[in-house]
Amino acid sequence: MLNRTMPPVRKNAALFLDIDGTLLDTARTPEAVAVPDDLKTNLQRLHDLLEGALAFVSGRSLKAIDCLFAPLRIPAIGSHGAEVRGTDGTLRTLAGPMAAPVRELLLQLVQTHPGTLLEDKVYTLALHYRLAPEARPALEAALKDRRALFEAAGVMLLHGKAVIEAKPLGIDKGVGVRTLLEEKPFQGRVPLFGGDDTTDMDVFHILPELGGKSFSVGRHFRGVDYRFPSPHAVRQWLAHLAEGGITE
Repeated sequence: MLNRTMPPVRKNAALFLDIDGTLLDTARTPEAVAVPDDLKTNLQRLHDLLEGALAFVSGRSLKAIDCLFAPLRIPAIGSHGAEVRGTDGTLRTLAGPMAAPVRELLLQLVQTHPGTLLEDKVYTLALHYRLAPEARPALEAALKDRRALFEAAGVMLLHGKAVIEAKPLGIDKGVGVRTLLEEKPFQGRVPLFGGDDTTDMDVFHILPELGGKSFSVGRHFRGVDYRFPSPHAVRQWLAHLAEGGITE
C-alpha cells in the first residue's frame, strides 16, 4: 500500500531530487520557473548534513541547473543522465552531442507549429508544446513517421508533461543515479529519490534492487513508496529535514 506520510531520512541516506514538478512548480516555459530563496538555503543545509550525498536529477542541462540554483552548486545528473557531476565538481558526459539530423527535424517541427519551442541541451533535445497543446497529435505523428531516423541515430523519444524528449538510447536518469552511487560520498548509502513524471520512471524502477525508496509528486507511479500532493509539500518536507528532521 502506498504510504502518504513523509519519507524518513537517516544520516546514511543519499538524496536524489528531480527538479521540475518535484522541487519547483511547473511554469509555461522552462525559463519561467521560480526558485524560492529558502529552498536554496535548505538544500545547502541538507547537502552539509548528508556530507555531500545530495544531488539533483533532471532533464535540464547542468548549465541550466546551475543558473537556476546559483550560487548553490551541488552534485547533479543533467540531460536525463548524459551529464554527471560528482561532489568534487568533475563533469562526466556519458553520451555524445545529439545527432544533427535529429536536431534539424525538431527545429523544422517547431518552425511549422506556432507556440512550440525547442530546448537544446546539447546531449538531449526537448520539444515543448505546453503553449500549444493542440499541436500534440501532429507532432507525435510526424515523429512516428521518422522512426527510422531516430533508430539510425541511436536516439529514443521520451514523452513527459507537455514535452517530447529526444535522448541517447541507453542513457537515462537511472544510469546517472547508478553512476553517482559508485562514488563517495554516495557509495554505500541508501538512495531516496523523488520525481513526478514518466521521465523519472527509470529511477523508480531500479530503486528496489538498490535497497532504496522513492516518492512521487502529484500522481502515483507503480512501485513508489510515498507520495506528496505538490512541490510545495516537498519543499515543506525539505525544510523540516534541514531543521533537524534527519535521524540517526
